[in-house]
Amino acid sequence: MVTCQFRRTFSLSLAGLLLASLLIAAVPALAEGPNLLINPSFERPYVSMAGKENCRIAAPWVPYYFEGTPDMTYRGYRLAPEYKAAFYYDYPNNRVRSGELSQQYFHSFGNFEGGVLQQVSNIPIGSVLRFEIWGMTWSCDKEKKGNCAKATSGDPSPMHLRIGVDPTGGTHSLAPQVVWSPEQNAYDAWAHFQVEASAKASTVTVFVYSYPDYRSQDNNVYLDDASLVILAPPPTATTRPTNTATTTRRPTQTRRPTATEAPTNTPQPSATASPTVAATKTATPTPANTPQPTNTPQPTNTAQPSNTPVPSDTPVPAPTPTATREGSPLPRWLASRANIVIYAVFLGALVLAFLVGLAVGRRRG
Repeated sequence: MVTCQFRRTFSLSLAGLLLASLLIAAVPALAEGPNLLINPSFERPYVSMAGKENCRIAAPWVPYYFEGTPDMTYRGYRLAPEYKAAFYYDYPNNRVRSGELSQQYFHSFGNFEGGVLQQVSNIPIGSVLRFEIWGMTWSCDKEKKGNCAKATSGDPSPMHLRIGVDPTGGTHSLAPQVVWSPEQNAYDAWAHFQVEASAKASTVTVFVYSYPDYRSQDNNVYLDDASLVILAPPPTATTRPTNTATTTRRPTQTRRPTATEAPTNTPQPSATASPTVAATKTATPTPANTPQPTNTPQPTNTAQPSNTPVPSDTPVPAPTPTATREGSPLPRWLASRANIVIYAVFLGALVLAFLVGLAVGRRRG
């Protein structure tokens, strides 16, 4: 009986250990090791942002955002978000994951694109890095709908929350070399974000990025408990011995180079990569614009002479009604009215003289 009891107790405790190990494995944890970030938990001090009233950010984190055109911001798109600390006692008492404060940024009745960043120096080039952080969002379309009770999300906007590492140390979050984590919405609960990258410079930059799609009444992002650690040192130290092996082979290679090295220099034509510059010549098709002389068909406007048919208006001389005068039965000296009048008076005088002479003749007779 004692043996059975012991076996039963042992089996139960073994099952408990297995269950506990599974639960521990299921909970993501920040990487162990020295944290290279300064103020990773977004605690005090918070400093004011230049040119932004009532906007404060946990030092030495840096805010960044992409502001839209005046027309876009007027309509509520790509606004400059507000930054401030969230306190552990802020309603509904889950805005801080650990400690007293967390960093929040947000905008009401509008969307925004941006987040926070921090540059970290003295990174061994080639080392493998892991950046982790906990994030949470709150997105409520309109609180009047009554579906955002207890400051929870209702009809939320997709938040596109993600984190990234620029292994070259740049500060532009949309640069192509930035390595990003998968996106999460992280509505109303803390979500774990993680991304890994190999340092290509002695300074790297970590980013937190978010872009809510909708102009919701509430679009808030909360950040806490960040970590940047080196997972593996640069592999260059292990490759050095291989160089020593090549030194032993150099003598044998020194015979080959004499014949082959010259051609290896010939790969200078690999500089033919410069032809990519030649590709810029394709830009020279600017002379193709030279067909501007095709605009020379302006002389076709010389077709204005086709308007020269104005001489067709010269038939104006046609109204030389002199022809009508020449066709009249009257002599030229009767062509004018004055001549007609004179002629009529003359005929009248002759007729009158004839009648007077006739009358005088009759009296004498």
